[in-house]
Amino acid sequence: MTADRRRIDLVLRVFNDLVAAGADGVLPGAINERLRTVGEPMGTWEVRGALSTLEGEGEIVIDDATGAWYPADKGNKRQRLRDTA
Repeated sequence: MTADRRRIDLVLRVFNDLVAAGADGVLPGAINERLRTVGEPMGTWEVRGALSTLEGEGEIVIDDATGAWYPADKGNKRQRLRDTA
């Protein structure tokens, strides 16, 4: 596994943890904060890059109005709105 893939997977795990904990949309800063807490600090641009990669892979979507990220689940209202845009 490459270092880039490891970072992307780590961001996805933290993203999923935040969603599972009840977050209604995840901001990059929340991921950065959690990464610092668990001893895996990452630069803001690294987290943002990982989020963009995950979006390209179809794992997550962004709400352009708020900058929050959401799971790319077909039942997700934000995903349906984005699919029609």
